[in-house]
Amino acid sequence: MAGCGVLQVSDQLFDVFFRGDIVAGQTVVEVKVRLAGLFKLEAGQVEQLFSGRPTAIRRNLDEVSAKKYQQALLKIGALAELRSAKVVDSPVAQVAAESSPASISPAEQSKTEGGLSLAPAGSDVLRPDERANVTAAEVDVSALALEPGGGDILREDEKRSVDVEPVDTSHLEVLPPR
Repeated sequence: MAGCGVLQVSDQLFDVFFRGDIVAGQTVVEVKVRLAGLFKLEAGQVEQLFSGRPTAIRRNLDEVSAKKYQQALLKIGALAELRSAKVVDSPVAQVAAESSPASISPAEQSKTEGGLSLAPAGSDVLRPDERANVTAAEVDVSALALEPGGGDILREDEKRSVDVEPVDTSHLEVLPPR
């Protein structure tokens, strides 16, 4: 079959991506700690992995190795995605890469039946010409203060004293439902 131009599964390479998704029932803090231990990462590096944008953890792995990484991440509570690597170094791999859905441009994807399509995970939704340039507004917040959590919103000098008057409810009764 090697001469038939068919890409063997053993010849295909994969990238392992992580974007911060975790297994249900796990806490982000626990997964971050385990991920830092697994890859010997600093806290800042771990935070970058939880940005929500797909980040390649490992690239150009054979299928067995890629699945081992995926399972190791799953074991610590992190959900990883395997993607076909875009390595084109042989004619057979080039034909396979050119026919893969990941290599279709956004313009070609929009030409699907009905005119609608889905962009690949992690891609930008808007084209560069559709993005608005937003200038950050300068807001003076020097007059604002941040109170410690769990406290009252108002300071003692801002509170009004309210006299509570007792209300007689002895003449009221609750009727049974009909």
